[in-house]
Amino acid sequence: MTYEESVKYLYKIAGFAKKSSLEDINYLLEQLGNPHKDLKFVHVAGTNGKGSVCAFLEAVLKEHGKTTAAFTSPHLVKVNERIRLNGQDISDERFKDACSRVKECVEAAVEKGVNQPSFFEMMFLMALCIMEEEQPDICLIETGMGGRYDATNVIIPEVSVITSISMDHMEFLGHTIEEIASHKAGIIKKAIPVVTMEQEQAVSDILREEAKQKMSPFYDVSEDNLKFEEKAAKYIDFLNASAYDKRRDVRTNIAGTFQRANLAVALKTAKILCQQLDADKIYNALTQIKIPGRMEEIAPGIIVDVSHNIQGMEGFVKTVEANFQGKKRILFAASHKNEEEYMKNILKQIPQIEAFYTVAIDHRRIREEEFQNVFRQMIDRREKDTVCFVVGSFYLAGMAKDFINQEEKDVKL
Repeated sequence: MTYEESVKYLYKIAGFAKKSSLEDINYLLEQLGNPHKDLKFVHVAGTNGKGSVCAFLEAVLKEHGKTTAAFTSPHLVKVNERIRLNGQDISDERFKDACSRVKECVEAAVEKGVNQPSFFEMMFLMALCIMEEEQPDICLIETGMGGRYDATNVIIPEVSVITSISMDHMEFLGHTIEEIASHKAGIIKKAIPVVTMEQEQAVSDILREEAKQKMSPFYDVSEDNLKFEEKAAKYIDFLNASAYDKRRDVRTNIAGTFQRANLAVALKTAKILCQQLDADKIYNALTQIKIPGRMEEIAPGIIVDVSHNIQGMEGFVKTVEANFQGKKRILFAASHKNEEEYMKNILKQIPQIEAFYTVAIDHRRIREEEFQNVFRQMIDRREKDTVCFVVGSFYLAGMAKDFINQEEKDVKL
């Protein structure tokens, strides 16, 4: 298969394949030669912040001499973004080779009655095959949804990380915060350290109880390791000062004030892995950090953010209010229809909004023509100090980035 054929094949699967059982995933891994058995993992679950924690970890571990691989989701522009080696997206060649290997295995298994893995599960299997070939020091694995029954839960990590938990994907994970927390807590393994952050009391109780039952060391950076949170605040201040200095290329460096807890968790996890951390190396890591889609300036005065639920939107608003004065224009699309009006109301609390635009998402798709018309309206005839924000969905952020990448020379910025 060519790269293009591989991508087409995977997207075709996305149209019909359902979630697999862990038994099926383990069977497929056996047929692939158990590529995960000799690798060292960090397993990351949570509602918000998984990608940011992985990005911070990649950068900090690299500065401390560790090689890394990462499997994250979703992607913004190109599917290769989901598998990274030392912070870089895998090549098209590497992608299609891994896809061919997994496709051959899966087709043989399906003939024997195994269910077709989903798009996410195929990508996870591909990631493990590439990680086996690469043999990095640490592999970072994000769960897809939930944790306990997620395909990624077949791994045995060095550290389990649980980021901020809130109401999301209720149709799959349950309609109470306790049900959702129970799914996330399922990644906790016997005697494996757990790192988490400040949570609602009900969530914290569930995580602690699961760790107790598994006899797993439990690290809460908001309570047990305040020095890490304090350090994280200083590092974030440093990062933001660099990011918002307009003499620098801010397109790669904007974090947000909501990243403090994510960085604190990443630092604690890195300390468990490395034993000792060097402050200068952490600063060096932060000057190079790239967190696509998280308060990312894709062109002068145009910022995308993938916040897509109520908790994420509240963090986004705090960051905008703390760092951006002057007039603002917002383009919004809601990933979750049931939260759309609530998120709109949160966004409209931002001061000095001179224009608010929306586009519709239908089955995870935005009509390209509608998006382009609204996006051009937003950026057209704006004052020099007006900042435009694109927020509410990974798909919306990805479309904006792709549009700028393809047509920046033709766009009046």
